[in-house]
Amino acid sequence: MALMKLLLLAGVAVGGVAALVPSSLPGSGQRPLSFGSKSSFTCDLPPALDPSRDGLPSATDLFSSKKSLNRQVERHQALVRVPSICYDDLGPFDEDDRWLPFYNVHDVLEETYPIVHKRAKLEKINTFGLLYTIEGSNSALKPILLAAHQDVVPVADAATWTYPPFDAYFDGEWLWGRGSMDDKDSLTGIMSAVEELLSDPDWKPTRTILLAFGFDEECSGYRGAGAISELLVKRYGENGIAMILDEGGLGLLDLGDALYALPAVYEKGLVDIWLELHVVGGHSSTPFPHTGIGLMSQIINKLEANPYTPKIIEDGPIHRHLQCQARYSPKAVPKLTELVNNGDLGGLAQLMVDARYDLRYLIQTSQAVDIISGGQKINAMPEVITVGVNYRVAPQDSILQVQHNVAKYAESIVSEYGIKVRAFEGDDSYHGYLAKADAESLQARSDVDYNGTLVIRKTDGSNPTPMSPTDGPVWDVFAGTIRHTFAFKDGTVVPAGQTMNGNTDTRHYLSLSPHVYRWSPIRAGEYEGLHTIDERIRMKGHMEGVRFYYDLVRNFNAELDGEVGYAPSEL
Repeated sequence: MALMKLLLLAGVAVGGVAALVPSSLPGSGQRPLSFGSKSSFTCDLPPALDPSRDGLPSATDLFSSKKSLNRQVERHQALVRVPSICYDDLGPFDEDDRWLPFYNVHDVLEETYPIVHKRAKLEKINTFGLLYTIEGSNSALKPILLAAHQDVVPVADAATWTYPPFDAYFDGEWLWGRGSMDDKDSLTGIMSAVEELLSDPDWKPTRTILLAFGFDEECSGYRGAGAISELLVKRYGENGIAMILDEGGLGLLDLGDALYALPAVYEKGLVDIWLELHVVGGHSSTPFPHTGIGLMSQIINKLEANPYTPKIIEDGPIHRHLQCQARYSPKAVPKLTELVNNGDLGGLAQLMVDARYDLRYLIQTSQAVDIISGGQKINAMPEVITVGVNYRVAPQDSILQVQHNVAKYAESIVSEYGIKVRAFEGDDSYHGYLAKADAESLQARSDVDYNGTLVIRKTDGSNPTPMSPTDGPVWDVFAGTIRHTFAFKDGTVVPAGQTMNGNTDTRHYLSLSPHVYRWSPIRAGEYEGLHTIDERIRMKGHMEGVRFYYDLVRNFNAELDGEVGYAPSEL
């Protein structure tokens, strides 16, 4: 169990497309080659930053009482009760009634946080996107941006839930409901923290504070965060924001005498590949050796038989994270500490792969066949078969490499049956890449004329994101706030970079700042049921998150020169 817990803390590195570790694929019986590390990283921690010098009430005083908990439950319930669902097939705003709940979200926010709506400038972007601006007194300082999203995923069957998914039932400890964690926890927490700050009529931030709330993050965020980002780039310019904080990461996990805070400093890439096979049909009483579904099944088997190679990149976030753990929790998993000290990155990667099947996806491109359709009649061979495959691309790979592999493996199957392949037509970058790749010449061996064509295309592609720094003044304030908020007696709080297997609205904000962090400030075990039945959050954990947001704004607003070795202008 200690190994499981430790490896759950692991993150993944980025650095663009890199050569694969010289190794065989998982499951082949051969271990990846090990190689030594020359990393000089020592995992020194920034000091905890206590914002009390600003004279405001402490976060503990404001958000620890029974009264404050009850108030926060009511605030959170009001938002969770709104069924602001993002469906993949949502139409135009003025034609699809499923958008209507988002107007209710706006009304709830205005009613619940009157001071924010009185003192902040609110702009509604592309109808439902919300951008709040609390103008700072010093325009030379770059703003900070706190992000969350208003939308939630659909509920498959409300009857399977313990409590109705939009009742926001509070049992005295847990608040149940769709979106109670993802991501109305962040939305409620951010708005509550800022409401408290602005409730002091004499308080005005030195640094501008931006609150950006998209409305279609669960549908890739193009209409929400995408539109908000366009406005922000025009207003502040590229790299015009000091720090961006959105949901994500692995929260906080304890290991021995250390508590690891795990913000994601990078997102894996994303691409959806679609294969559409067109073949002649016929009566099922005289079938071909393989129907179109049978042929597509062979392609699926070929793809799944060729998974991608796991790799830990030297001096990247996952490597640094494991170095932190070897320093602050050396006895938890002696084998891991030994591998870290020996610089054996291949051995560390294999340790993760061997520990549990899903841990490999922190350091490996994932491949999931999620959609298949074909056939209209039980006595007629299908003529069109469609398959959708979702990839989350690790930094050692690229979308182009994924495209090439899909086409190569698919062609190795269908070419035997004389079926033509039309792969990624109109994608010049792919065909330029393909020209440099090794091509296989395969001859048809089938006696049946399938008269077929396999069309392969991609949608929604984005390569792995750049890595946000885990050192320097912005990180020091962010990590220092974490260390202050979650400090505990005789223990060490260790902020360490983490990976994001999924994607967030930050994919649209990357040009605004190099300091993009994805982190929901909550401990493991304080929430359950993300994207499934019985989603819920323990409100005690939610209160800690509110305290963090409150102190984070204060610390970025403070005069820090001399305390952490730099002036606010460096931010």
